[in-house]
Amino acid sequence: MREQITIDSVFLSFKSHEILRGVSLNLFKNQVTGILGKNGSGKSCLLKIITGQIKPQHKHIRFNSQPMSDLFKQNGLINYLPQHEFHPKSLTVHQLVKFYGINRQEFLGEYPFLKKYLDVYFSEISGGERRLIEVLLVLESNAKFSILDEPFSHIMPKYIELIKNRIKQLKKRKGILLTDHQYQNVLNVSDDLFIMTNGTIRKIVGIEDLKEYGYIR
Repeated sequence: MREQITIDSVFLSFKSHEILRGVSLNLFKNQVTGILGKNGSGKSCLLKIITGQIKPQHKHIRFNSQPMSDLFKQNGLINYLPQHEFHPKSLTVHQLVKFYGINRQEFLGEYPFLKKYLDVYFSEISGGERRLIEVLLVLESNAKFSILDEPFSHIMPKYIELIKNRIKQLKKRKGILLTDHQYQNVLNVSDDLFIMTNGTIRKIVGIEDLKEYGYIR
């Protein structure tokens, strides 16, 4: 049986504003799950609940049918790419690769163009390339599930194609959940696709569904 994370009956409100109304989602190893939705639809909130950063009013989370209060407490189960830059700028790329437990030679074999940055401090690298490195570090880690918030934003087009191709390769050994406003890129890599609207989550089959929910014209 494939390893699986189940998120069930998630309710989240801030004061009188209801953000999530009974959201449920299954994540599977060897599968890419994409979530689309307009700003304010609750996508990032859901990702932060899954990764333990926001405590909702109600949730049920299970890993392989085992109830869990917080997924991040199980070592090596999940990791997370937030929308904002989050690695210390005082570390070198080599130190970050080591921190993630990634084999240095394999990393450079996959991304030889990053060799010049290996002993460079993060602060000395341009913002777009820092973001690229962060995406690749989270993806290449040995976590069973990687959760990516806006992995294609602020990335050069040629590197977006690299990331998409690598996502398709890496799902052979992990599950990936991602959301991004560049919906065509999400469509390109997702095996299972959902849209968040009015505090709920709905399965998407194709472009026509996105039109029906008012996501695109």
